[in-house]
Amino acid sequence: MARPVRLFGPLWFDNHFKRELRRLPRPEQESRLQEIADLTHELASCRHPTLDPRLARWRPSAYRVPKIPSEKRLCEYRCSFPMRVIARWIEPSAEDPEGAVLLVAVTLSHDHERLREIITKSRSEL
Repeated sequence: MARPVRLFGPLWFDNHFKRELRRLPRPEQESRLQEIADLTHELASCRHPTLDPRLARWRPSAYRVPKIPSEKRLCEYRCSFPMRVIARWIEPSAEDPEGAVLLVAVTLSHDHERLREIITKSRSEL
């Protein structure tokens, strides 16, 4: 059974990312969007957010943001340079027996300072 993959509306495909994406040639835009779609598909069916072999292509790792507790379990996925995807892995629970993956943010500029800042501002909603 596939795990739900949801978008964190306030940050996912923010204006900064959209602007960066529009600057790329059309084939490059399509390639980047396809890579996000491929990652999303694998996240929906993988067993672990960083250790599942199907995710190895994206070299996943924990993603630390000041003021975000580690139990929120943020992960970074390294797409074709310089694109990065940040996701929150939500473990199954009594309220949410399937768990979920929340796609939090994406960047084409590899600007971790900006990502951490905008994630910190939305920490209560995460």
